[in-house]
This record gives sequence, C-alpha cells and structure tokens, in this order.
Amino acid sequence: MKEGEYMETTIYLIRHGETQWNRERRIQGHRDIPLSEVGLEQARRLGKHLRGIHFHGVYASDLQRAVQTAEQVAAGRNMSVHTLPSLRERHLGEWEGLSFESLKERYPVDWQRVWNQGGEYGVESTESIRVRVRKALDEICREHPGERVAVVSHGGSINTMLESISDGRYGPGRTQIRNTAVSILIYHPESGWRVERVNCGGHLESEETRI
Repeated sequence: MKEGEYMETTIYLIRHGETQWNRERRIQGHRDIPLSEVGLEQARRLGKHLRGIHFHGVYASDLQRAVQTAEQVAAGRNMSVHTLPSLRERHLGEWEGLSFESLKERYPVDWQRVWNQGGEYGVESTESIRVRVRKALDEICREHPGERVAVVSHGGSINTMLESISDGRYGPGRTQIRNTAVSILIYHPESGWRVERVNCGGHLESEETRI
C-alpha cells in the first residue's frame, strides 16, 4: 500500500436471531433474552451461508442473543467472538418487558414521541444510541483497516447506524431489519461510510433453507 493510500474496511452488520420475545412482540432493549429454537436455527443457517467468506474478526453486543448468533458465524474459523456493550440494543427503561400493544395502551399520548426521541421513562435518546454505535464501529474499523469484519447487533441499533450514514434513506420507520439479516457497510478513512447492501436474508428464503 502506497503512502497516503487507504484501504476500505468492510463491515457485515448482522441482526441477531429470533428470540421468544421477538415472536411475542415484547420490548427487549437491554433485557438479556436468549435465542429461541427458531433463532438458533436461523443463526446456524447464517453461519453456513457465510462460511465461504473470510472474516478477520467477529464482534457482537454482549447480550446473549447477539453472542449466540455471532458464535455461529465464528464457528470453524478458529477465532473467538469479541463482545462490546456499546453494540447493545437501545435501552428502553421502564418499557422493557412490555408488549407493543401494552405500551400503546399504557402510554397512549406519550409512547410515539418518546419512542422517536427518548429521554423519558428511562428510554435512551436516539442521539445517544447513534453516537455509541457509530463510535463502536469506528473503533472496529481502526482495528481492522482494509479488512472484513462481522458484527452482530440489534435491529434498533443497526437501523440507527443505517439512518446516520445513508442521509435517512434507511432507518427506523423505513427499514424493518429481519432476524439474522445482513447489511454491508464500507468504511474509508478519507471518504467515510457508505451503505453497500441492506437487510439481506437469502439464507432464510431459499427452498433448501426455508424456515
């Protein structure tokens, strides 16, 4: 590499597999809910789907649903999963454990405003989650210049990052991130971030792997 020439880092940004709370439409946030049997199968299929791609590192939120998913990506690669609390889902305070239906019933006036902005009921602000997730991915890129890395996080965190770097083309209210779906981001130290692909879940859709 010539002096002044930079290589791009490729981030495979992946949502964790399904949990029982996902199926029940309950708000998880920082609650440490494991993968369901369906989620474990999704993670296994994800790992198989990515087996031919060489990764220089595998990272995950420290919540077990993300770690369990990342372990399937790391399987057979002779590498461990690096956990980062900064990759966690948005902290949703008093609302964690509620179903979305219960949330709307209990907070009919406030829920949508607070969901969009945060700052009340212990709900993390959208700015806070944007800053911490962006910082975590920036740090991973500094550790892996010119390399390819898998990062397992959460739907809200991923959507916030996508919104931040796509000028709002993707993001909350516009993109529904599926369990174990893969989005590909490219980072260049001079030009910054760009979105390459979003929400790819072909490993769950083919006839051979349909759930």
